[in-house]
Amino acid sequence: MRYTSYVREKEFINKVHKHLPTAIYRWKINDAYHGGVPDAFYAGKKNHCFIEYKYQDTLPKKSTSQIKINLTSQQRLWLNNAKENNIICYAVLASGDAVLMSNKFDQISISKEDFDNESITFKKYIDRLINICLEVTND
Repeated sequence: MRYTSYVREKEFINKVHKHLPTAIYRWKINDAYHGGVPDAFYAGKKNHCFIEYKYQDTLPKKSTSQIKINLTSQQRLWLNNAKENNIICYAVLASGDAVLMSNKFDQISISKEDFDNESITFKKYIDRLINICLEVTND
C-alpha cells in the first residue's frame, strides 16, 4: 500500500502534536471556505504561530537536485500577509527526521544540499516550537 503525500503529511502533523507539551494549544486547521490557511496553529503563554506543513517521503540523492516546496499561490499570499503583520509563521518541509523551517514563502524550491545544511532534527523542531510558544525557564 502506498500512502499519498497528504496522508504522510497528516501523520507527521499528528506526530508533532503528540510530542508537544499540554501547555501548548494545538489546532489542526481544516478550513474548506478560506483558501491558503496554514495547516496548524500553536499558542502558549509566550507567543503563537501558524505552520504550513509539507512532507516528502523521499528526497533526491544528488546534492544539486531541487526539492519543490509546493506552496500554493494562496498559501504564499496568506503566509506573506501574516509575516508582514508580524505574525510568526513558517512553511515546514519535512522528510523522515529532517525538518526545514522557512519564512521565505516565495521560494519555489531548495537544493538537496541546502536542505541538508539548513534542516534540523525532529527533536530540535519540537524544541523550537516550544521555545516560540512558551516561556522557558531553568528553575
